[in-house]
Amino acid sequence: MNETSTSAQSGSVPAQARIIDLAEHGITADKIGENARWVLTRLEESGFEAYAVGGCVRDLLLGRKPKDFDIVTNARPEEVKRLFRFSRIIGRRFRIVHVIFHGEVIEVTTFRGGDADQIARGSEGMITRDNVFGRIDEDVFRRDFGCNALYYHPGREQIVDFVDGVADINARRLHMIGDVTTRFAEDPVRMLRAARFAAKLDFKPTAEVERGVRQCRDLLTQVAPARLYDETIKLLQGGQGVASLFWLQRLDLLEPLFPELDQALKKQPEGIERALIDGVLQATDNRVANNLPVNPAFLLAGLFWRRLCAAREHWLVQRVPPDDALILAADEVLAQAARNVMIPRRLADIIRSIWALQSELEHHCGQTGQRWRVVNADNHTSTMPPENLTEAKWFRAAVDFLCLRAQAGELSESVCSFWRQYAPERGAQDEPVVAALTAEDFGKGKPRRRNRRRSRRRG
Repeated sequence: MNETSTSAQSGSVPAQARIIDLAEHGITADKIGENARWVLTRLEESGFEAYAVGGCVRDLLLGRKPKDFDIVTNARPEEVKRLFRFSRIIGRRFRIVHVIFHGEVIEVTTFRGGDADQIARGSEGMITRDNVFGRIDEDVFRRDFGCNALYYHPGREQIVDFVDGVADINARRLHMIGDVTTRFAEDPVRMLRAARFAAKLDFKPTAEVERGVRQCRDLLTQVAPARLYDETIKLLQGGQGVASLFWLQRLDLLEPLFPELDQALKKQPEGIERALIDGVLQATDNRVANNLPVNPAFLLAGLFWRRLCAAREHWLVQRVPPDDALILAADEVLAQAARNVMIPRRLADIIRSIWALQSELEHHCGQTGQRWRVVNADNHTSTMPPENLTEAKWFRAAVDFLCLRAQAGELSESVCSFWRQYAPERGAQDEPVVAALTAEDFGKGKPRRRNRRRSRRRG
């Protein structure tokens, strides 16, 4: 192992960079993806520094297969884009370059640095604009956790470690680089990342990280709801949903995301609601583990089902007709859930469909000769024979959800058994695909109406 001295954060704080050789870390260059290696080689051949960085290096040290490969360089975004024909610059807060291959995107960022007063911040310290570039020894102190701040050079097969990140990985420790409260104020989403990494990696946050999260958690209300949706889905649908919910509760992060759900689980930590939520999360984890598609609407339907039942009962007591009570309750529950974490419109429609089918499936269990009344996602009602209901787009998801309710003790297992004969367990090919979300799903990017009024010519 070799060591070299360098400087950190604008040259004001000395730091020691450990240069860790192949004999110690064991990561050969061929462990880096072929496309990522090509990008790294092209950058270096063009005279720039370039490293694989972050989660891919961490995962390789843990013996895991990286999901993707990120690259960091001293080339500016415009310089990177000129080198790669199929690439684009994205981001306003901090510009990065996506180099596009068939089936893979390599993310290339420029070393961040600069003095603190060069970075645009909000009133609470959140970074709002950060296109200030620097050196590798400055960039490392702009990253979040030590385990994510390792730089790998495939040509030399060396790891550059400024912050004892390898020690953190060996100790399975989640340690924040720099002052914890300052780093969380800069980007409150880092608190959700702490919960996600604790669940995904089975790392334990340090005491300072836990205290910092509890002190700064209210800052999550400043984060755009659409971004909170993305981060929440990563947490709960990444394959460690059960563990993620544990850490959200352990770090008191569920309340700023879904306050009503947090209150309900604190009031009754065990029971049908918790059993159902754990069942939905475990079912999602199992599908991820088996490389089967997952549907965020299914997950969200499970999180808020008991809230829906309570709201629907309220309207039924007011003598509102059952179908209307369901519609009003769904509106109310989804509006509450979306106050902090935006729920895309398309997913909300699917959630309504899954919910609407539950009472129909319960009521008509075993009555295969009758015609059934169904409320669809557009709140229209129709009657259809059994063969048409079983071919409804979200019928299988509705049956799966029904069976999880039975598993949680909310209804009889015989109801699940009856419907399972019409809806076998879903596989990789037989689940409707949820199309990629667009800005319009989040209430943005609505097309403007054209002005069809023709101008009159003056005579």
